[in-house]
Amino acid sequence: MTARTQTPSRLRREFHMDGIVQGVGFRPFVYGLALRHGLAGYVLNDANGVTISAEGSPEQLATFARELRELAPPLSRIDRFSERALPLCHDPDYDGAFHGQFRIKASQQQSAATVAISPDQGMCEACARDVANPADRHHYYPFTNCTHCGPRYTIIRRLPYDRPHTAMAGFTMCPRCAAAYENPLDRRYHAQPVSCPECGPHLSWRNGNALAEREDALQAAARALQTGKLIAVKGMGGYHLICDARSESAVARLRELKRRERKPLAVMMGSLAEARRHVTGCEAEWKLLASQARPITLLRKRTKDDRLSESQHTAAPLADGIAPGIPYLGVMLPYTPLHQLLLDACAMPLVATSANGRGSPILIECEAVVRELGSEIDGILDHNRPILHPCDDSLVQWAGGRSQTLRLARGYAPCTPSLKQAVKVPLLAVGAQQKNQLALAFGRQRIYSPYIGDLHSLPMQGHFEQTLATFRELYDLKPELLVSDRHPGYLSHQWAKGYCRDHNATHLEVQHHHAHLLGVMAEHDITGPVLGFTFDGTGLGDDGTLWGGELLLADVKGFDRVAHLAPFKLIGGEAAIREPVRQLLGLLFESYGVAEISALDIPAINKLPLERISNLHQLWHLGRNAPHTSSIGRLFDAVAALLGVIDTPDYEGEAGLLLEAAALQLSPDELPFPLTFGLSLSAEGPLQIEWAELLNTLVGERRKGTSTASLAAGFIRAISALVVALAERFPGYPVALGGGVFQNRVLMDQLVPALEAAGRQVLTSETLPLNDGGIAAGQLWFAIHHIATHQPATTGCATLSES
Repeated sequence: MTARTQTPSRLRREFHMDGIVQGVGFRPFVYGLALRHGLAGYVLNDANGVTISAEGSPEQLATFARELRELAPPLSRIDRFSERALPLCHDPDYDGAFHGQFRIKASQQQSAATVAISPDQGMCEACARDVANPADRHHYYPFTNCTHCGPRYTIIRRLPYDRPHTAMAGFTMCPRCAAAYENPLDRRYHAQPVSCPECGPHLSWRNGNALAEREDALQAAARALQTGKLIAVKGMGGYHLICDARSESAVARLRELKRRERKPLAVMMGSLAEARRHVTGCEAEWKLLASQARPITLLRKRTKDDRLSESQHTAAPLADGIAPGIPYLGVMLPYTPLHQLLLDACAMPLVATSANGRGSPILIECEAVVRELGSEIDGILDHNRPILHPCDDSLVQWAGGRSQTLRLARGYAPCTPSLKQAVKVPLLAVGAQQKNQLALAFGRQRIYSPYIGDLHSLPMQGHFEQTLATFRELYDLKPELLVSDRHPGYLSHQWAKGYCRDHNATHLEVQHHHAHLLGVMAEHDITGPVLGFTFDGTGLGDDGTLWGGELLLADVKGFDRVAHLAPFKLIGGEAAIREPVRQLLGLLFESYGVAEISALDIPAINKLPLERISNLHQLWHLGRNAPHTSSIGRLFDAVAALLGVIDTPDYEGEAGLLLEAAALQLSPDELPFPLTFGLSLSAEGPLQIEWAELLNTLVGERRKGTSTASLAAGFIRAISALVVALAERFPGYPVALGGGVFQNRVLMDQLVPALEAAGRQVLTSETLPLNDGGIAAGQLWFAIHHIATHQPATTGCATLSES
């Protein structure tokens, strides 16, 4: 007779999870779950995640394991879950185990951290209720938070994420906060910034020699705003400049201080209902706006007719100077109790833009605000909780039936997607020159840093290095392979090259537009091949020209350039980007002489003396400081100049936005003017996208009086039709879209449905920026797959290029 195998009545299991499992209420969740199932054991944080040792019946442990994954806290993310059997024992950790005890052990520090850092999170509904409840001790307290909300990244000094390792280390908890902090069944259990009016940070108001504290400070700031003043407010990741969004004079003053003539400003509104009075959106857009990340969301402005037709919209209109000439408004809802309290006290929408000047990083210290802004503002609403790491506001929109992240920052970053397989050595991707962002990989962890910005100034270069130092110190990271853009003039390229020389690391270079597509592939976790359209401003091409209108057949190893825009000259190089009329002339000189161009009656050209047009033609003819470009982004600039919608740009992408605005003005009974690009095929080399006939048609139709709206809409429609036609020539591949041109909502709303109707899979970036902010992610994706087949040099400084 065969003996039956008996199932043990009690088992012991160890569970380990990594991902976003610290600072999000994971341990109290585990504790409550263990109590509910009658388990004994413990849970602890370490530098690699969360470890659980649990003892109970097989049925109890099986249910516990399932619910760990299914019921995890809302801000958590489990990247890996492992389970192993352990022998029953009576070590000190299990004293009392057979009495059903389960406890939370103190965190353990290890030498190499791999746990993901959670981004800062907007105020949760429970904390909002506490702040509004006169019977709650957090009533009217601007720094109320719990494990489901509040600062994370901006206050952490080192891992694991425990209070002594944060900016809250200097605030001793009062007995009631300490009791909540130590109670595993309280939602503030080990919420590291937990505090209350008795023991936590507090507000102060500075206005010359005048000083107010706590609630008086908030009221003083509100009074200043209600009387049209301009103030600075310390938020979660830096200081904002804030003013009444209804006041043209206050907005104009803010613009003068920021030296920002037309670049759109964001508006913070007190509620979703208030936002609906000023902007329109689909349900998906309202969800983006109201999500806990609380990003700035680009929404369509309500027209005056919209407001008049809906009697409930009695709110005063916003100042036209907030976002002049464009149809969108950047709106965000309050993401901290301080913002909510300030909005409630003011009872009006507020412009909220970063307090730093152009070319400077976000300000995080009051002394810097005083030094840079001084007497030019009317007061500072400050507080004494240190900001350790600056973090901008995220920016998103809805385009082509999907979300787009235009700036990856607060609420979303650090972004920490995991890898299926561990990388062999620590990797660092240093991104592009504009919209710089960093990407790192070690073990099975990827990290995308918050948005840094354009690296054109020494202060921004310092910000780049400080952000990099933050992540290197948090994770004790010593990268052995660095990857950069190929452009030798990029600060990020130069930094990577210098680091590799000084640390015997390997330097890898990736072409700019290939990196755009790799960023899209990284988000979708694919290696290719894809048919990739990369339309942007400019990036250094393999032939030494400036690319930007490329069709690449690409995978993680390399690419073939199968089509591109016919090159034209940028007269004056960088100067042409600042003066779009130079780009227009660079196109027109291909078909017309100086006298003919002067007779075309184009206002942007009519403003130029004939002698200057002749000089520019001479530069064009000789090719002096007139690099060739195949950029669709620069073509947008030239068409905007031709149609008279732009003269001198105030910010990157303004020409495209103004063309988009013009196209949206097309009346329902008017059709876009039909425009098409040509295609030519040479005996050798890729397809060439011909723009000459399209441009000549635009010139002729403008002289005939065809509306700017119809021509702008026709141009954008021609771009969409071009992409669809080119995709038809290369069937069978997923179509990937990368580069800043695809931030154009009119274009995406036409293009994505057209490609999908043709049966093509369309890949775009949603979590990552598809502009240059996604370049680092693409560079990292290339490096990850490069080292899968190549072992980096162990000595010396090697420079490798993609094949």
